[in-house]
Amino acid sequence: MAFRIATAALALAACGFTAHAQSIEAVPDPRALGFDPAAFEALDARLDALAAEQARPGYAAIIARGDRVAHISEAGFINIETGAPFTVDSPVRIASMSKPVTAVATMMLVEDGLVGLDDPVSDYIPAFADVEVAVSLMADETGEIQTRPPETVMTVRHLLTHTSGLGYIFENQTDLGRLYIENSLYSGEGNLEARMEQLAALPLYNDPGDTWQYSYANDVLGRVVEVASGMPLEDFMETEIFEPLGMHATGFFFDDVNFDEADMSPLYVHAEDGSLVEYAEAFMPDWASGGGGLVSTASDYIRFAMMLANDGALGDVRILEPETLALMASPQVTAEQLGESWQGRSYGFGVDVVLPPAEGADPAGVPGDFSWGGMFDTDFFISPATDVSAVIMTQIQPGPNRAEPRTSAVFRPMVYASFAFD
Repeated sequence: MAFRIATAALALAACGFTAHAQSIEAVPDPRALGFDPAAFEALDARLDALAAEQARPGYAAIIARGDRVAHISEAGFINIETGAPFTVDSPVRIASMSKPVTAVATMMLVEDGLVGLDDPVSDYIPAFADVEVAVSLMADETGEIQTRPPETVMTVRHLLTHTSGLGYIFENQTDLGRLYIENSLYSGEGNLEARMEQLAALPLYNDPGDTWQYSYANDVLGRVVEVASGMPLEDFMETEIFEPLGMHATGFFFDDVNFDEADMSPLYVHAEDGSLVEYAEAFMPDWASGGGGLVSTASDYIRFAMMLANDGALGDVRILEPETLALMASPQVTAEQLGESWQGRSYGFGVDVVLPPAEGADPAGVPGDFSWGGMFDTDFFISPATDVSAVIMTQIQPGPNRAEPRTSAVFRPMVYASFAFD
C-alpha cells in the first residue's frame, strides 16, 4: 500500500493536476478527444434551462476521456439565497456514491491478501456470528419477529453484492422494515464499531446469497476495512485513495477536507408549488458511513471516476490492478437474485453493470458500462469500451413534490450523444 502513496505526485503531474489545485480545466477543443462540441452545447443549454425552472438548484458536470477532461458544464446556484454559482468545486453530499469508493477500498485489501471475498463477515466483526434470519417479515401475535439461524454464512462477497440479507432505511411496508427504520444507523450515538453491534442484532430479511436487496452492506464493509487494515475507515480512504488521487475535497469529516462547513451546499427540497426551499433536516453522519457519508465535488470525484475508466490507475498511481477492477465491474448477481426490475442490467461490486440486450429488447445502455448514483441526485458512469468517465453533481432531497426528470435521465443520454467516435 505504501507504493500507492509514494507515487501520488507523479499521477497528479501526469494528469495536469497539482497537489494543491482544486479547479481543473477542459481541453480547448473536445474534438481532440473524439467528442462533438455541439452536443456539449446542447448539454449546457439543457442544464441551464433545468436550473432556471428550479428542477434543481444547480448542476456541475465533467466529462473525461482517459486522463483528460473533455468538457465542464456548470449551471444554476449552489446557494439560491446568496446567489453563489454551482461549480465543479462546490462541495455536496454524495450519499450512495460513497458505496463504490468503499467497494474499491475493500478490493484493495483483497489484492493485498488482508481480506478474502469468501471470508465470513464474522471473521472481522464477531457480532455477525450470531445473526438470525426473520421467519416472517411481520411480527407475530406477541409483537415479536420470529427468527431462525441462517442456512448460509454471510461473506464479504455477499456484502459487496448486496446479497447479505441485511435491510436498510427505505422499506416501511413490513414490521421488519419498520424495525430497521426504528434502529437506523443514522440516528443515535457511537462510532462505526458500535453501530455494527447495533446492526448485527437485527434479523436478516433472508439467507445470505438468496436475493439482491439494497442495504447497509457498504457500512459493514467499512468496518471490515477498518479491522483488516488496522486503520479508521476515514484514514484508510484518505491515505490510500483520496491523497494519491488528489481528492482534497472528499472525506467524511470537515477536518479531513479543504473547505469549511459553511461552504457546503444547502440541501433543497421542492415545495408543493414546485419552488425550491432549504431542507431543514439536512445532516451529515457523525461517523464514517461507507454507505453514504462522504462529501465531495465534481472536480474531485472525476479523479476517482477516471481511475476506474483507466483500468484502476490515474497517471502513475495505481489504485487497483486491471483484473481486480474488471471483476468489480462485471456482473456478480444473477437475474433470479435481482428480480424483474433489473432487466438489462446486473450488479457488480458496488456498481451496476449494463448487460448486452436480450433479443428484441431495447438496450439499457452501452454493454459493459457501469455506474452508481446518490440519493441527492448525484450520478456518475464509466464507459470502459471508450475510456469515458462522467460525473454530475446537484443537491436535492427526495420528496413527494420532487420535479422530474432525474438528473441521470438527462445527463447520460446527452453524454452518449456527444460521442463522435466508434
